[in-house]
Amino acid sequence: MVMDIMIAAGQAVLLLCLAPLIVGIINKTKAILQKRRGASVFQEYFDLWKWWQKPVIVTKYCSWVFLAAPVVYLAASIMAAMMLPGLLQNGLRLGDAFVFVYILALGRFFMTLGSMDSATAFGGMGGSREIYISVLVEPAVMLAILVNAARYGSTTLSQMVIDYNAFYFTVPAVMAGVAFFLVMLAENSRLPVDNPDTHLELTMIHECMTLEYSGRLLTFIHWGSMLKILSFLVLFGALYMPLPLPIAVKVLLSAVLIGLVETLNNKMRLFKVRVYLSAAVVMLAVAFIAQ
Repeated sequence: MVMDIMIAAGQAVLLLCLAPLIVGIINKTKAILQKRRGASVFQEYFDLWKWWQKPVIVTKYCSWVFLAAPVVYLAASIMAAMMLPGLLQNGLRLGDAFVFVYILALGRFFMTLGSMDSATAFGGMGGSREIYISVLVEPAVMLAILVNAARYGSTTLSQMVIDYNAFYFTVPAVMAGVAFFLVMLAENSRLPVDNPDTHLELTMIHECMTLEYSGRLLTFIHWGSMLKILSFLVLFGALYMPLPLPIAVKVLLSAVLIGLVETLNNKMRLFKVRVYLSAAVVMLAVAFIAQ
């Protein structure tokens, strides 16, 4: 058990180090598809270092919740990364899928509290929008888990890794994979649900909650978000992507696919998000029945 925890911690540190690179690859893919030169794939490392060196500015009206929210958010992302199917060793049994979802929900909850604790109009608006999205996303994620749990008879993530002999490109497996990809975009505040590159207050969701943060607290938030999307890419590749490829290759292909999807789509209006996620839920329900 101690060895499993040490391996899981090493896995989390590895993913934490690689997370900015994956986001850089997504941004570079978008730049190439848009016929721009774009920033280096290592630009996110420079941004994290830049934010880390700046001072933390907090008004006297903020409580300890405002300061704790980025720390809890990053810690939740690290704990989720520790629970992923073993990258450094097969058969890691620390990760229950339901615990994985609600650890990430804990980080979202504190970020929402932190945005509202700032007592600004934009922070409260971003927090309320984040809760609205989460209410729609979490049932879809749970249904995706139930599809795999019913297929393999376990909610442990390492036991839910796709079986290429039994579920290689079957209709339920493909439908579940497509639906989980759609949900993954919403969960990580990517297009078409949210635009991570915009700073227009009327359209922001996740970025709206970070406007009052600076310095190392802002570093924690962005690093946690990068680790979160990498964790979902690993989960998508291990559990839902029916291709017999190494997990690293699957993650790279998924990152390029996200760049392609974000290039071909605009941000949808907020009230249309429920239609988008309802489509994912219907696909997951059909996959659950079909298998």
